[in-house]
Amino acid sequence: MADIEVGGRFGRLYGYLDWPVRLAVLNLLWLLGVLAGLVLFGLAPATAALYAVLRAYVLDRSPRLWHDYWAAWRSSLRSSQLVLGVPILTVWVVVFYLLLSRSTPLVWGMAVLAAGYLATLLQLPAVVAHVDLPAVRSWQVTAEVAWRRPLATVAVAVLVVVLAVGGWLTTPAAVPLFFPALPALLATLTVQRGLAT
Repeated sequence: MADIEVGGRFGRLYGYLDWPVRLAVLNLLWLLGVLAGLVLFGLAPATAALYAVLRAYVLDRSPRLWHDYWAAWRSSLRSSQLVLGVPILTVWVVVFYLLLSRSTPLVWGMAVLAAGYLATLLQLPAVVAHVDLPAVRSWQVTAEVAWRRPLATVAVAVLVVVLAVGGWLTTPAAVPLFFPALPALLATLTVQRGLAT
């Protein structure tokens, strides 16, 4: 059956209403991708594939959701382990030091460092999806892009936290439908603008 083109204001509205379904399906695919890699080895390629498909949507390339997601997952299965897997694992180190310093005066400094690190890390898969660079260079470019426009980076991080907490408090059942796909979309849009400047 052929797709029906809707133009004008209704076409734009239809395009916006399509996003919640895309994000929910991408979230399901991300979860399947994590499970397909036995969780530990699936987290990085699932995240890389999620950001790759979102980038295609943002660039109006109309990806074939199932096919393109799994193609990106397979192609990044090995390469993403270093470039994304190592930084994702460092989150545990950050959390460990944050918990270690919780009863000391250093806790506020550690909290600020952890928040800045996590806000930067949120944008790493988007940078990897946009540019093909070696691991260390990808990390450097992510830090440059994230902190060239610090207000955008902080705003996205705050928005993600507000959406997560607000969603959890109001409709907890909806949170698994849109996380991590919604933060990934916000990070993709931010990185695309950051790389364009």
